Amino acid sequence: MFYERLKEQASEKKKSFNDIEKELNYGKNTLYRYKVQNPTQERLIELAKYFDVSVDYLLGLNKNTSTENNDLTEEENDLVRAFRIESEDMSEEEQAQFNKSLKDMMKIAKDLLNDDSNWKK
Repeated sequence: MFYERLKEQASEKKKSFNDIEKELNYGKNTLYRYKVQNPTQERLIELAKYFDVSVDYLLGLNKNTSTENNDLTEEENDLVRAFRIESEDMSEEEQAQFNKSLKDMMKIAKDLLNDDSNWKK
């Protein structure tokens, strides 16, 4: 799905992959390789920004090209993007375990934040 979305976005911008690779300082055939391999998180975010679409859209997780959830801050949107990238190849059971562990970690982080002794020098 990712490769197809790349082709679609390039076509909409009336740009060849070669043009895009030059503009983004990518090596030759970088975008063609995404037929068989996944981009890094950094590259995925960079391409989403270049095309002004959401990471979810490029990954085929969303039909909407919108780049943001308007109710979230930019930092929160970054966390959502990272979460989706890290969990995209997990089974439903693995995602449920991943979600639970993240929620547990957030509770621990909040407790640490609220404990002033962690922040005194």
